[in-house]
Amino acid sequence: MARRGYAQGTASEEMLRLIVAEVGSEIGDGCSVGKLRAGVLQIYACDSATLQELNFRRRMVLKRLQNEMPAAKINDIRFKILSP
Repeated sequence: MARRGYAQGTASEEMLRLIVAEVGSEIGDGCSVGKLRAGVLQIYACDSATLQELNFRRRMVLKRLQNEMPAAKINDIRFKILSP
C-alpha cells in the first residue's frame, strides 16, 4: 500500500495538523500539504500574506515536523501559492 501511495493521505493529514499546531489556525487554515520528494515537502498557501508568514516561521515548522515525524525524513520545506 505504501509503495503505491495509499498511505500518503494519512501522512499529509498528520503533517497539516502539525503545521496548524505550530503556526496557529488562522494561518494554518490557508495551507495544504503537497508531495514529499527527496526530503523536500511542498506546502501550498492560499495567498501571499500566508506565504510570507509561513516563510517567516519556516525553521519552527521544519523542526516540528522533523521531531514529530522522523520516519518521513523531511530535510527542507518549499512554500508556493496555490493557483486558483
